[in-house]
Amino acid sequence: MSDIKKSRVAIIPCDTYDEDTVYECLKKGLRELGGIEEFVSPGEKILVKLNLLSAAQPERAVTTHPSVLKAVLRILSEADCSFVRYGDSPGYGTCESVIKMLGVEEECFGAKSTSMSEAVHVDFPEGMTCREFDFCKEIVESDAIINVCKMKTHALERITGAVKNVYGFVCGYRKAAGHVKFPNATVFARMLADIHRCTKPRLHIMDGIVAMEGNGPGSGDPVPMNVLIVSRDPVAIDAVFCYLVNLDPEIIPTNSQGIRMGIGTDKEEEIEMILCGKDGSRVITKSELFEKYGNPDFDVPRGKPRGTFLMRYSGLMTRLARRPVIDTSKCVKCGICVNHCPVPGKAVEFKNGKDNPPVYDYKKCIRCYCCQEMCPKHAISAKHGLLIGRKRKDKR
Repeated sequence: MSDIKKSRVAIIPCDTYDEDTVYECLKKGLRELGGIEEFVSPGEKILVKLNLLSAAQPERAVTTHPSVLKAVLRILSEADCSFVRYGDSPGYGTCESVIKMLGVEEECFGAKSTSMSEAVHVDFPEGMTCREFDFCKEIVESDAIINVCKMKTHALERITGAVKNVYGFVCGYRKAAGHVKFPNATVFARMLADIHRCTKPRLHIMDGIVAMEGNGPGSGDPVPMNVLIVSRDPVAIDAVFCYLVNLDPEIIPTNSQGIRMGIGTDKEEEIEMILCGKDGSRVITKSELFEKYGNPDFDVPRGKPRGTFLMRYSGLMTRLARRPVIDTSKCVKCGICVNHCPVPGKAVEFKNGKDNPPVYDYKKCIRCYCCQEMCPKHAISAKHGLLIGRKRKDKR
């Protein structure tokens, strides 16, 4: 029998955002990984990178919940870490506006918020897919990064968790350019893995107390999952997310490419899951985890990836592909989807004037779903081409 060094993942049941309870739960989980001292030292410059997609009320589950942030900062403060900053580079708006919406002070437990709005070019010759990045200055200046992600669905990658959250390391509007350069889920996932390989975040914490299902990452529905998940392995954390919602981790591009590029594992036999309950901690199996804490009805795309050799060279692929669709009854013609479309010449624009909803040119659309992600009115969702066709046919 070979000795496999397993990725340890701590799973802490938590059904409330009460600040003291979240703090105690997170402390409990970190103890199973050796304590916060295993990951950072007092004299280091530490960045706590959140998911601050856009300014939304905490109960919408769009962002990392402020109670989880405060728990992390409190733990770092108790470990005498004096050089701590927290923030993100949001897809829409500013870091300051999101933090204000969340009701967090600019200085919290001695840590200070940071805008993450200034770019620094970083060469990464070891990159397997991407060999240069325009990171936020804070990424380059930090000695240690703690990645505090949110458990959510995602139109492009199916889920967003620890692996996907590092795309916020890329500064501002440059994220849109990345979608053009890496235009499908697989190559985009490989680019994300290169970000991990370049920056080496030391610790990953997933806020899954209330997750987002359905039309994520910004327009879905909050759903209680009642867990915090902690690990140094980002792929293993995302795999546990998959286990909890009965989703095959192998069909998640950020998992499959993360394994290939050496940033973690989603294999059950290579993950040691530690359940940190009220009666102590113990190893738990995948089946027991799902039986006790899983949600089989979690709304997430579950089908096998489409894309055989023949389909890629035929019109069938275009007809089957999921595509962004605007619900005209919800659209307020704000133009945010048009502004955030990264495609040169725009794949969505006001072809019928600004008094009417924007219109897609699906021949240009690269299915990055930036429009769906940024829509403030939740008017855009991803649908399969054949389903759209059926609806049109039924109306005739």
